[in-house]
Amino acid sequence: MKLTFKYPTKTQEETVLAWLDHLCELQNSARNNRKHAHEEEGRFVSRYDQEQLLKVAREKYDDFREVPQDFQVSILKRVDKAFDAFRRRCKEGAAKKGYPRYKKRVRSLTWCLRKHKLKTGERVRQNPIRETGFRHNRLKVPKLGEVKIRMHRPFEGDPKEVTLVKKASGWYAYITCEIPNTPKVEPTDAIAVDVGTTNYLTTSEGEKEDNPRWYRQAEGLLHKHNQTMARRKKGSKRWYKAGHAVALHHERTANKRKDFIGKLVYKLFHHCENNVLITEDLSVSNMVQNKHLSKSISDASWGKFFEWCGNIAERDGFHFHQVAPKNTSQTCSACGKKSPKKLSLAIRTFNCSFCGTVLDRDHNAAINILLRAACAHRGERWVTTLYETRNTNEARDAG
Repeated sequence: MKLTFKYPTKTQEETVLAWLDHLCELQNSARNNRKHAHEEEGRFVSRYDQEQLLKVAREKYDDFREVPQDFQVSILKRVDKAFDAFRRRCKEGAAKKGYPRYKKRVRSLTWCLRKHKLKTGERVRQNPIRETGFRHNRLKVPKLGEVKIRMHRPFEGDPKEVTLVKKASGWYAYITCEIPNTPKVEPTDAIAVDVGTTNYLTTSEGEKEDNPRWYRQAEGLLHKHNQTMARRKKGSKRWYKAGHAVALHHERTANKRKDFIGKLVYKLFHHCENNVLITEDLSVSNMVQNKHLSKSISDASWGKFFEWCGNIAERDGFHFHQVAPKNTSQTCSACGKKSPKKLSLAIRTFNCSFCGTVLDRDHNAAINILLRAACAHRGERWVTTLYETRNTNEARDAG
């Protein structure tokens, strides 16, 4: 759940900004502590060790006691999570290990909602929201008091933690709630989609969704904002004001993209009445290395689309699957034979030289994605092509 509040007083805002500076220093200190201990002493520093050091620092220094301890513990959890991910990538032999970097700033702070015991003996988490019945409710922040908020929807489930985020457009509060698992529905109506840059996606039923190209549309105004910022003296108030305009422009573009993706995923599941959605398992991080298509792929944000497909399917009890993308656009969906000549991206129509099928390239790929998922659902084994897979007995005998 996401709640927004843009009405902290000036004093409250200055206090939170001071806390963010402190948490940034704490995060960098925790990172340097682990790095120094490993390089100089050859030992591993755990999160428990750093929490004990934090306890000593809070007893000794006043600036540590001024910041709520929950915020500081949350920062140590972030550092521990970053180092766990780094060690996992090293163990897997990834090309980019991604050692935790030095942070110039921290824009968010998090605290967990603790449980308290009722008179009945039941333990429940404290509610951070106090409803007033008016336009603005109140969010209780540790050591800060109550802050005005504007809720865009009521609570669902049990709130676990709260995160305050500073963005160009204002302050936001993200409240993570724990809700019971939704049982999966029986898979009956399935649809497959093939994503692209010319059209955002094409379904297995032949329907297309136009690509809005939000970043391309915003490039002209972004260029003007950057020119304005470049003309002003670096570090001046007018320079910071121009930088804020650039950040606000980027945030609006990102919000438009997220709104489009969210409505599109909801449409595929609910409006089209499908309970199974299938896409390709694309490696977007590798695809953006193509210098000719990197901007278009990043603007489409396929990774966010796949992520939201999985999240909405889990939330509403639907099914979301991904299949191998190899040769989906090079194979005929009618006869299952692969094109003898590799089709370039400029060729938008698939002409099968074996059975004479003429079909839109993306539509043909979406049908192949659907058929691959159907084969995988039946437990059939992939050999080389869709043709061999669909004819299960011959494929297994030939393998």
